[in-house]
Amino acid sequence: MGVPSRDAAAIPLWDGAYDATQLGGQANLWGDPPVPHAAKAARMFAENGAAVILDLPCGDGRNLPPLAAGAPVLLAGDTSPNAMAIAEKVVDRAGVRDRVVFVRTDAFDTGLLPDSVDGIFSWDLLGHLTDPGAALLEFHRVLRPGGAIVANMWTMNDCQVSDPNIREVAPKEYIDHFDFYCRFYDRDDLDKLLESVGMITESVETASWWEPPHAGYREYEHEHESLIFTIRKAGS
Repeated sequence: MGVPSRDAAAIPLWDGAYDATQLGGQANLWGDPPVPHAAKAARMFAENGAAVILDLPCGDGRNLPPLAAGAPVLLAGDTSPNAMAIAEKVVDRAGVRDRVVFVRTDAFDTGLLPDSVDGIFSWDLLGHLTDPGAALLEFHRVLRPGGAIVANMWTMNDCQVSDPNIREVAPKEYIDHFDFYCRFYDRDDLDKLLESVGMITESVETASWWEPPHAGYREYEHEHESLIFTIRKAGS
């Protein structure tokens, strides 16, 4: 499956965002605290008896320590070697390196076999994609029957919408100052997207949380809001 042109163009931009020269002396881009939902997802995966789960994109690894509790094997996937180099240090410090396998992979074409993972955690990815449905279809392909996808979509209440360095290009669509595409969703938007790829949610919740400054990206404390949803693949 081909990667849409804007999404393909973003791959080197993301790798550059994780380069040490862009981090302003910080150890990572996103800060150390994991997103609150990572531990909740890990508990759900573990309760479902997951053997292998995938964090895609793993970014610079802030969600890997809590996710490692979800299964004996955690695949940490990303397109950015710079990000994964930082993430490896994160899991070393957390004492979970022996459970984490780093894989350079893309959401549109993971290279994984069908029905090969028991759970997928995908945070802050789908809203950056011009064709999120294609990525969801790839996630569903590699997910084992009975397994679950946990992902998020930013709402229009997310802090990014009011960021002074972002510009609107269409209703609910923006380009930020690093030239990354950002799409924001309400519940109807999410339902229509999932309907277009033949999926329905097992659960949806709206959640907000605060994050620390991100070097060169959003250099102030800020509040995110997302629709957090779970999709379960039929079968057992």
